[in-house]
Amino acid sequence: MTSFNIGKISVYDDNIDDMNVIKNIIQVNDQEDAFYILDVECIVRQHQKWCSAMPKVSPHYAIKCNPDQTVIEVLASLNCKFDCASKQEMQQIIQTGVSSDRIIYSHPAKPHSHIKYAKKIGVKTMMVDNTLEVLKIKEIYPDAKLVIRLSIDSGSYGIKMCKKFGCKINTEVITLMNFIKNEKMFLRGFSFHLGSPCSDADSYNRGIEICKNLLDVAKNMGFDEINLINIGGGIPGDDDESFYKIAKAVNKALENLDPSIEVISEPGRYYVVSAFTLVTFIQSKRIIDGEVMKRCYFINDGIFGSFLDKIIAAPLYVPIPLCNRGGKLFKSLIWGPTCHPTDSVIDDVMIEDLSIGDWIVWQNMGSYTICTASSFNGFAPSAVYPIIRKTGLETLLNDINEIQNLKSIDNYVKEDILEKIEDKNLFITHEVPQIM
Repeated sequence: MTSFNIGKISVYDDNIDDMNVIKNIIQVNDQEDAFYILDVECIVRQHQKWCSAMPKVSPHYAIKCNPDQTVIEVLASLNCKFDCASKQEMQQIIQTGVSSDRIIYSHPAKPHSHIKYAKKIGVKTMMVDNTLEVLKIKEIYPDAKLVIRLSIDSGSYGIKMCKKFGCKINTEVITLMNFIKNEKMFLRGFSFHLGSPCSDADSYNRGIEICKNLLDVAKNMGFDEINLINIGGGIPGDDDESFYKIAKAVNKALENLDPSIEVISEPGRYYVVSAFTLVTFIQSKRIIDGEVMKRCYFINDGIFGSFLDKIIAAPLYVPIPLCNRGGKLFKSLIWGPTCHPTDSVIDDVMIEDLSIGDWIVWQNMGSYTICTASSFNGFAPSAVYPIIRKTGLETLLNDINEIQNLKSIDNYVKEDILEKIEDKNLFITHEVPQIM
């Protein structure tokens, strides 16, 4: 049974915005370390939006993107499935109470011990892209169900996944299919991953069409039980226009698909990118004189923590002062906390004059931040404070009850949970103190 500790989520009145939530956390905890707020309701909304927009595609949350336990518990309670890339990730999902049939093992290059663990817990579906991987799996787990990872990319979007993984469609796929058949292994289907992030709807359509054609080829080869298309991840979570374009293209491509074929995806950033807001503290400041006077701010998180993606994907970071006093904007540079000279978060930004002790807020920080953070120089990864508003909590409880096949909401159960939360003073109904 799925384990969900709802008591660790702080509940706020609907009229308290994120900035005031942040101020409250700073005040109550005498906070100086950097931290995240996790808006649990955002996770719930994203799941609802996915199920409504792409009802034929079963989402398997890619926990490599953000393994926060609250995120996993919320998605598990909403009956989401999971994409794991290692023994450790599978262990985390199993320990949450999720059954093994809701897990796929998506890494095409797997350690022996991780395959053994997948066998032990009953995770059967796993990716391959070459003959040696098939032989390794056959030796350890001959009952595994194999999914061939295809080399398909989106051209100019995101990080190119096919540089490292994937079977070439024109030269390798048929050979690998024949090899799997000769080794008497179970071929379950085909998968692709266009890159991360990817907003190219046409590429999803192209990938699905390739998989559909290969399914026909596989059935003609005697793979009678083949029944899976995996459209991968990379779908954006902070761009509704792109999301709905992708959903439209995917739905169109699946219109005439045999209903016995299961279609899944591996969304990661889609679920979490907008749900996490990072809050950092200005611990030092210097002013550099030159042709243009420049302010340098040193904050307590950087590229060895939450901002590693600056090196990998070069996202656009927008610093927002927690207490916006207005006034003239100055050319500024924002450094991370470590001694390393490359630990720069933003090299050039126009921002108002800030002081030591001020806080900077960073939105859309949920993907590939927490999971890549280190403790370099002794600076620990930033803590996470899960929050939800009252209305969002009721929505979550309603969704959980519906998933448990209850025809009507058990008001006693719902009210009992709310009373227990209120008893713990988790409802913030008082005026939030001002931080100047």
